[in-house]
Amino acid sequence: MSFISHDPGGRYRRRTAETRRRVFLFVAVVGSACALSYHWGAENVRSGETAYKEQAEKLQGEKDSLEQTITSLRSDVQSTDVRYQQLEAKYQQDAPSGTFKQLTDVVKKQLNEGIQPQRLLSVIQSVRPPKNCTESVTKRFVMQTPVYKGPHGNVTFGNGAITVTGEGEPAVSQSGSEEAWYDPGKPVSISFIQTGGKETVKKGLLPIEHSIVIANKEYRFTVAAGERSFISVTSDSCDAQ
Repeated sequence: MSFISHDPGGRYRRRTAETRRRVFLFVAVVGSACALSYHWGAENVRSGETAYKEQAEKLQGEKDSLEQTITSLRSDVQSTDVRYQQLEAKYQQDAPSGTFKQLTDVVKKQLNEGIQPQRLLSVIQSVRPPKNCTESVTKRFVMQTPVYKGPHGNVTFGNGAITVTGEGEPAVSQSGSEEAWYDPGKPVSISFIQTGGKETVKKGLLPIEHSIVIANKEYRFTVAAGERSFISVTSDSCDAQ
């Protein structure tokens, strides 16, 4: 009979050492994997940071470029606006308006109808400013209407040389009935009667302007609406051209 010696303490120590070796190996593998993962992660983070930084720098550059472009465009808009205002002011200054526009329209029409420019120029140059003009005088009279039954109103100028009278459309009340006084918003008929019976009739909306030359005097008239029922006539006279 053979006897096998047993060493329980030795086997325990070997088993413990093997376990420790395996644990150490596992820890080493896990640690290496973690280190490698950390390294890769750090590299990825650094790469990401670099990419983000480059992207941020690129975006900042684009932002600066856009801001410069906007500033330039604003400057161009302001310059254009100033230029427009200058051109608008010059146009308002140079473009004909009012009476001057009426004159240019008449001249253009005459030229289009075949009048020679030299003839127009000669006529314009022959006109002289009025001389020896009297102070203007304003008189009024009651305007005739089909409804008004009173005396026929008129006024005279030039020591009775010219009589001015007229007739208008009756005003209408809110109820629709015709009033005795004339309606200044409707066309009127104004008569200028000279000594000897020559009569000139001007029709239209007020105010109405007219002039008459008698001998060496030109009488100028402006007929406008006055107080209710009345017509106001303003006149002066100058030396005839």
